[in-house]
Amino acid sequence: MKKYPILFWQPKLDFLKLLESSPCGKIILIIFNYAIWIFFLYLFVLLVGHNPNIFWQLLVATLIAEVVERLIKKKVYWRRPMFVRHDVTPVGLVDRWYQSGAFPSGHTIKATFFFLFLFQYPVFNHYHYLLVVFPLLFFRVLVGFHYPVDIFGGVAIGILMWLSSFKIMVPTFAVNLIKIIYDFVFGRL
Repeated sequence: MKKYPILFWQPKLDFLKLLESSPCGKIILIIFNYAIWIFFLYLFVLLVGHNPNIFWQLLVATLIAEVVERLIKKKVYWRRPMFVRHDVTPVGLVDRWYQSGAFPSGHTIKATFFFLFLFQYPVFNHYHYLLVVFPLLFFRVLVGFHYPVDIFGGVAIGILMWLSSFKIMVPTFAVNLIKIIYDFVFGRL
């Protein structure tokens, strides 16, 4: 950790403590933590509506990413920076997820492969994507959920997840099944 301090940078000000000191701050903490998943769900709907085969590509990327992330977190364990200053997970966050270690950032893994899928299937502006995602990922470093190295590791793994899934083509019946479900759910809106 001492050889490359920028990889383990944390702000001097304890932003997590600052946010937890007020009801409004606690709400901001929860919103910024979970907003990215709502955004990914929105992108998922756009992508699958564009091409139902993407469902299978995203499913494979997500499943492999979850397995890889959990395996790495068991092998390369270092405490999240927030636990250097605090002993408890903030209210509103799932304790089990945060006790598993910091490296790699699961949020960043998914953010990276979604970004690459958006290059493959341009259904959302890339610059707008970055305007949403960068602040949310930086927030995770700022409040002590991750070190910068966790984010960089997430980017590398996210690229590998996209490479492992972007060419998947499933049989027509599987694509049609997803199209029927998609049309049933979203055709009524």
